[in-house]
Formats: sequence, C-alpha cells, structure tokens
Amino acid sequence: MNQLAAVEGAGLHRVLVLHGWALDSGVWLASRALTDQAQFCYAYFDFPGYGVNRRQAPAASLDEMAAAALAAADSLGWSSFSVVGHSMGGATAMRVATMAPQRVRSVVAVTPVSAGGTPLDADAYVHFQSAWADPATRIVKTLSPGIAPVDLRNLSARNRATMNQVVWDAYLANWTAASFLTELKHYDGPVELLYGEDDPFVTPAYLSSTIAALPRHNLRCIAKAGHYPMVEQPASTVGLWEAALATSAR
Repeated sequence: MNQLAAVEGAGLHRVLVLHGWALDSGVWLASRALTDQAQFCYAYFDFPGYGVNRRQAPAASLDEMAAAALAAADSLGWSSFSVVGHSMGGATAMRVATMAPQRVRSVVAVTPVSAGGTPLDADAYVHFQSAWADPATRIVKTLSPGIAPVDLRNLSARNRATMNQVVWDAYLANWTAASFLTELKHYDGPVELLYGEDDPFVTPAYLSSTIAALPRHNLRCIAKAGHYPMVEQPASTVGLWEAALATSAR
C-alpha cells in the first residue's frame, strides 16, 4: 500500500499534489511554506518507487501512476478534489481527471509533459536516460538554465536520496510513452497549464497538442523560471496555482 508523504492544511478545498520524474514530493518543499493552509488541504503523494514509497515497485505505465494517485485520494476518503502536478506529474494529473472526471474539481499542471507522449529517437532517449549519471548538469543544460546554484545542488542531492536508477529508467519510459490525448475530451473541468519562461523543453509549442485536446484550459507563463518554477520562483508559482484553484467550480 502506497503512503502519502504529507497532508497539510485545514481548508475545505482538497488538493492532491504529484511530483515529476527527477525528484519525489520534496520538490514542493519551498512552495509548501507559502500555501494557504486555511483555504486548502494539500496531500503530497510519492509515486511507487520514490520517497516514502521507495520500497514499492515502480508503476508500469502512466495509467498505473494515475490509478495509484486516485488510490491515495481514496485513502483519505476524498470524493472531490483538485490535482496539482509537475512535469511527469502534470500529465498524470490530467490523466487522473480523465479517469475520475466527476471527482476532480480542477487541474493545475506545472511544466507538464505532453498527454500525447514525447517520442524520442534512440539517441535522444539515451541522452535522457544517461542523465542519471549527472542530473545537475542535465538540468542546467536542458531544463532550467537559470537555476540558482544552491537550488541545483539541493535538487541533485534530493534525486540521489529519493530514488535509484531502476526507478529513473522506469518512469522515463512511462512519461515518454503517455498516450491519452483522445481521453482529454472526457474532462470538462478547468485545466491551468503553467510553463516556465526559460524552460527550453516544455514550451507552448510542445504543449500545442495537449492544449488543442482540452475542452477548458488556460495557459500562463511564469517569468524568470525554467522547468522547476516551484523551486525557482515559488511565490509566483503558488500564487498562480492557488488563484486558479480558488476560481474553479464544478
């Protein structure tokens, strides 16, 4: 049974929070200090193989990841909730919404990978896979070129503390093979898409197929941030996602 990493806040608006590929839910630590605990209740989930669930076998697909996230909400007795996700977790948040459209109030996807997957040729796939050897260098070169050195060191250290290479490889396969564009039409709730101004990977062009498939969406740019805006610009990132959550209605 997968555990929740943390549950915080006493608000009536419940929010399930999903991390990305390179880190567990610790990626949200800077933003957690800034969340509105009176309006929201946040539950932070580590995917199987990460963090508090490190002893669990990795999920075998993005659909299995979404099912695990739904089970986490079930464990709290949540019949209605929103979902916030980063990168791989951003796509998973949208998949959760398509699997349980009547339960999900809204989605905020922070620098999400594509709902249609990210086809990579053999060389590009090996490039991403081999980033395990030196994640800090790869983050700077391909994801967050302006990240502060102290944040980069912390991200790299957290990567090694929270997962192993088997998990790294398994989830790379999961997010690159995502394939639920045609399912997005089944969720008519609001989806807020946030991208970093300096992110060379997740751009409006990269997200175009996801945007086209969503019945309701809003696209916003986070200034002076790359792929990790909750780390690089936590105050503005939290402000944007909580504003989106506060205006959601289902």
